[in-house]
Amino acid sequence: MRSDMAKVIVERPRAGNGWSRKGRNLRDDALDLSEAGLKAHCKRRRSKYLNENLAPLRRYLERQVGRPWDDVWSEICENLKPSSTVQQHVRDHIPDFVAIKTALRDGEVWVHDRWGWCVRLSDARAKLYVDPQTGILCRNEHWRSWALRRKAQREAREKERTGHLRIVSPSKQFHLFDGDWWEVTVEPIRPVSTRWKTNDAKFGGVLIVDRQVDVVRQSRFGAQLPTDLYGRDGLCAVAKRQLSKREMRALGLPRPH
Repeated sequence: MRSDMAKVIVERPRAGNGWSRKGRNLRDDALDLSEAGLKAHCKRRRSKYLNENLAPLRRYLERQVGRPWDDVWSEICENLKPSSTVQQHVRDHIPDFVAIKTALRDGEVWVHDRWGWCVRLSDARAKLYVDPQTGILCRNEHWRSWALRRKAQREAREKERTGHLRIVSPSKQFHLFDGDWWEVTVEPIRPVSTRWKTNDAKFGGVLIVDRQVDVVRQSRFGAQLPTDLYGRDGLCAVAKRQLSKREMRALGLPRPH
């Protein structure tokens, strides 16, 4: 391990100040924004954050696959001392890449993440793990990047959705509710509008609220979230009609069991 690993990772110029406008900050924080200007007031609010580069640490740990973890940890401790705040900060990032606390249950490896949760190795976010029997640093073959996990979840939702939803056009969909197919007409959600209707001279009038009603979600069929129900947000069902068996055959919809 490089002796200057802490400097490579942490001791870089701090970022976050380049976007702010140069000049003196407002002396009076209670100054009326109408006088100072909201845009100028926000631009003068400067802040910096720690600029980290964890790639060298990740590459070093990946190169140690196949070695005993005790030897790897000893090498880390020789170069990263807990007495240094910066070096201890680097040590704190190691559990992000290596699942150190592991256990074997019914022939399956379980790991404890840095937040205390105990999960299967297939569900762990760490790319590496310490074998609970041999103590060897191993590669998590079940590991997938966050983008691949999101893609797999999205594909699973789409596959599950095709069993009960057919999108024909932006305004027409076919839904499977309680063993029957329904034709649902959707439209974008309109904002709630109000109007004042004059009643008589004595009472003045009545405030009428025009709110769009979702005919599916207000029924017993609308327990799902809008994204799962209509395929995306921002839609409202304005009409629904149950399809006959003849229509189902003509449309090629699978008959429910």
